[in-house]
Amino acid sequence: MKHAEIINNAYNFTKNAFFSITQFPRWVVLFLYIVGAIAATITLQLLLLPSLVNLLVGPSFCLTCEALSGLLQYLSFLIGLAGVFFVPLLQGYCYHLFKNSNSMPETGNTWDLFFKGWRINITILIYAIPLIIISVVYMLIFIYLFPDTDMSSSARIHDLEGTVYAAAVFSYTAVQFTTTQIGLLFAFVGITHLCKTGSISEAVSLKTISGIISRIGWYDYILSLVIMNILYLMVTVVMVSFFQLFAPNLIIMTALYVLYIFALMPMTVFFIKYLSGIYDTAFLPEKNDDEEYDFF
Repeated sequence: MKHAEIINNAYNFTKNAFFSITQFPRWVVLFLYIVGAIAATITLQLLLLPSLVNLLVGPSFCLTCEALSGLLQYLSFLIGLAGVFFVPLLQGYCYHLFKNSNSMPETGNTWDLFFKGWRINITILIYAIPLIIISVVYMLIFIYLFPDTDMSSSARIHDLEGTVYAAAVFSYTAVQFTTTQIGLLFAFVGITHLCKTGSISEAVSLKTISGIISRIGWYDYILSLVIMNILYLMVTVVMVSFFQLFAPNLIIMTALYVLYIFALMPMTVFFIKYLSGIYDTAFLPEKNDDEEYDFF
């Protein structure tokens, strides 16, 4: 597999789409699909934060202005994430982007994007079932073994109960991390297969997805995921550094949030086209070596 060629094709597609004047309105629409998280952050910070500071920051409560600000940012992130999930217009657009290999899809049919987005959401939820089961099982274990201790408590490692608690937390983290990585390994191809074929049953069939990955090549496929993670982490590290540098300035932080979310859109398009190119290699005709060699 020629990873460089697939990366170059994905890059050229994204570049041509991003810098095209005719395509720019679609980028604006995509931005508006996910701007809810920023709107929630601004609303909570500008409207609720001053009132909560006057009410909760004082001798009666062990809260500070910085703690409340961080809490509201976390809350706004959850609100924005819930909005993106329950109104999955962005996922619906990604559905069409996987399916359309030549140009950026249209954004006009909102209902079509909504229902296509829920097809992706359902596929994601099915792949998340093992994670949900593991979380419930470990929650029951913790409730049974440590009824007076929650997950955020600091257990004493020196006594037996503390050692068992630490071992349980470590095993939960290890099992959940391993299951997540395995789930993502199949989910990426499963979602791509869903968008290409429209079949949820085939998209969640481990036999079907394993066969596609085998045709791609496990090494090549895992390498492609590593490349995507490296590229994403590079952009994220740069943005987090800026966030930490300008943390006290609310205006600059808001502008950075807007910039980061806007930058995520071409990154998402690039990753979709890259993953789609990897997926398509599974269905390329096999090259038969018909040449005869005379060694004498």
